[in-house]
Amino acid sequence: MGKRNDDCKKHDHGPMFDLLKTLNPGTDIEDVFINGKEEDVDAFASFDPQTGLVTFSKCNGEILVVDFRRIDALEFN
Repeated sequence: MGKRNDDCKKHDHGPMFDLLKTLNPGTDIEDVFINGKEEDVDAFASFDPQTGLVTFSKCNGEILVVDFRRIDALEFN
């Protein structure tokens, strides 16, 4: 019984993980806050739950890739 509880904790990645899994590519996002610093972005591109990597497109055509655990907040348009 204790092992089951440990397994649940292993798979509980938190609310940011859960939110990122629900976003569709192209979702408008104004800013992403990474380790407390604001980063201007244009849109959500993808989230890979296996690696934890989140990809955003920026207005200037650049791509931002970040580990979801470093994301403090998302600001939606």
